[in-house]
Amino acid sequence: MLDVFGFSRMMAGDEAGTLNQVLAQQQTLIAPAIRSHGGRIIKLMGDGVLALFPSVIAAVEAAAQIQADAARTRHLQLRIGINLGEVMIAQGDVFGDEVNIAARLESLARPGGVALSAAAYDQVRNRIPYDFEDFGLHEVKNIPDPVQVYFLGGELTSLPSLRRSTLPPKPPEPARRNGMRPAMLLLAGCLGAATAVAGIWGWQQAARHSGVAAPVPGQPAAASFEGSPVIAVLPFTAGTLQPDMARMLAQDVIRSLAAAGDVRIIAPSSARAAAGLLPGEAAALLGAEFVVTGHLPGSLREGVKLEILQADAGSGEQVRAEPLSILPPQQQAAAVTLAPQLADSIIRYFGKPLPELARPDVPDEAVLRLLTARSLRLQGNRDRADLALGQAIQMAPDWPEAQAQAALWHLDMLTGPAAGLPQRAAEAAQIAAGLPPQAGVLQVQALAAQFAGRSDEALQLAEQLAETYPNDAEGQLLRAWLLHLAGQGGGAQNVLDQVRRLDPLPQPMALTLQAALNLAAGHEGEAAAVAAEALASEPEAQLAGLLHCASLAALGNFDEAAAACARLKGAPLTVDQAAAAFPYSAPAPQRALRTGLSLAGLSGRP
Repeated sequence: MLDVFGFSRMMAGDEAGTLNQVLAQQQTLIAPAIRSHGGRIIKLMGDGVLALFPSVIAAVEAAAQIQADAARTRHLQLRIGINLGEVMIAQGDVFGDEVNIAARLESLARPGGVALSAAAYDQVRNRIPYDFEDFGLHEVKNIPDPVQVYFLGGELTSLPSLRRSTLPPKPPEPARRNGMRPAMLLLAGCLGAATAVAGIWGWQQAARHSGVAAPVPGQPAAASFEGSPVIAVLPFTAGTLQPDMARMLAQDVIRSLAAAGDVRIIAPSSARAAAGLLPGEAAALLGAEFVVTGHLPGSLREGVKLEILQADAGSGEQVRAEPLSILPPQQQAAAVTLAPQLADSIIRYFGKPLPELARPDVPDEAVLRLLTARSLRLQGNRDRADLALGQAIQMAPDWPEAQAQAALWHLDMLTGPAAGLPQRAAEAAQIAAGLPPQAGVLQVQALAAQFAGRSDEALQLAEQLAETYPNDAEGQLLRAWLLHLAGQGGGAQNVLDQVRRLDPLPQPMALTLQAALNLAAGHEGEAAAVAAEALASEPEAQLAGLLHCASLAALGNFDEAAAACARLKGAPLTVDQAAAAFPYSAPAPQRALRTGLSLAGLSGRP
């Protein structure tokens, strides 16, 4: 685990400058060192990183390189903690006491230093050319037994030269695939504690390492692939201080690929969870057969360097396909065309067509403001996101994409107050009025029609959306939602299963729909459990909260149900107010919901 020493103090003095330094350090120093030693970044947590490694030697070597490079380049001071042990891996995250110990070790490390547990130290003692200092036993929070702590290199802070012992270096032993425990590296840095984890099954870095011949130039490696390829576009990286822009650009590429046929494109929400993973690990997590990576060497106008990597089902290794250097400046008219052109290059690589999309004349700065708005929204900073979106609309008032984004955010199906959904749907439809039938516009129009009682029109719009944008997971989920509201539970479940193939990692709205289907089918226990899972991933998910409340009441857990309802925005709600968020055109599921809400203590007619 890793975090930045003195982060809170620096943020208080210069918030924007500190954040820029942290992001730059993560992108240009920390992540490359982790990956070059076989590590896997599990998640970024503010100024911290959580990572897994295939061996302790790899983790220590990566930590030493990070601290040496940070000292040489006068980056922010980091603290790193390394532990060895068994962990639980679920939904792209790791859990267990060993992770907690790694975090405590990081807090004990000196600024610019590395702390190891006894378990980690025993694996590298006399096998790696660094000195270690015994720091004794230490009590750590929430761990019953004291932890023996060792410091790596008592003079790490005097780098650039590491103080090495006279022991001749030994090459690391090959990692065993069976029975190996992952090492955890805790790095302390500017943004917050995060853990980096490296998988033990990673792909090779190039075809020459895997023994597989590289593809013939000009001939797509996917040409011989039978069936519809499953493609994941991972968050792009950046060579400048624009990591958020790079990640948002990758999501725009995925949106541009939504109209592609005869392929399956992994949705942005699941693709985001693979950030920092090695390509092979990302493919395994997302069920992808091809992984697209991208790097921005400079500004958007300088283009993007893409690589398409193919999973080898037989060996689990990676084959590098033909690298694609995309859109040099002289070929790029404007930033607004970049994502569609990248999507077109990717899909043509697979020999598939992509319908021609309208490319409006939009200033580059408006595109950057929209990307910034989406990034801020993902970070939970809604006020600044709305401000950035408003600036984008001011710069390009006739830009349909920005207007559609404003309509969707105003509607806010996921976290907006349940009682105001019908009114917000009508207002969102007014914002989107007159816009071309893009994916977001069709979503708003379909939901507005459903809330207005025009269920047939709503389903027609949803079917148009699903047909025009077959790889739009949100559009397919909307179609499943409307089928459920119409009482077609079986059809809704089938479409929801398709959504999970596009968006394989659990998402709050998909879980909310599953809970609604379970409640309508009389499976109250399953409904309560799935709704709780949705709330665990997004505590502000209002529809999931209503379903959790109704399901618990139907099970007879009245106190828990009342407490669940009391946590909703705008509580106390009436049965009519709560049920209005579910504009059913079928009586049976509506009756099940209203009965549960009434049993939970909401006033009004069941």
